Amino acid sequence: MDFDTIADRLGYSSRGAATKDLMRALEVRHAEQVAQAEVLRSVEAQRLDRLQAAAWAAALQGDLRAIETVVRIIDRRCRLLGLDAPARMEVLSIDAIDEQIRLLTGQLAVAGGEAEQTAGAPGADADSPDA
Repeated sequence: MDFDTIADRLGYSSRGAATKDLMRALEVRHAEQVAQAEVLRSVEAQRLDRLQAAAWAAALQGDLRAIETVVRIIDRRCRLLGLDAPARMEVLSIDAIDEQIRLLTGQLAVAGGEAEQTAGAPGADADSPDA
């Protein structure tokens, strides 16, 4: 339904009042979901702590399966708590690439001009024994 219909059917004074009330309700619901997720995240972290504690002594004694288990638990905890740094990605626009090409072309032109000046300098004969 559109907000005019919602306002009429539920007795709101205007479309804007219905919209405002719905937005407020959505914000409350979102906050509740965030709080519930935090509680669940805490419970899961505690479970991982208990599992790690159970495998820890064997891992310290060199039990390879226990070591693998502990590493997997640590990895899972890091993902659960968002401890892993996000992968850094560089995104270049066409304009940035074109600018880089212009800069490199200019550097090549300067380097080419210097090479020509050096080649034309006295004593810079390519046929000389020093070349």
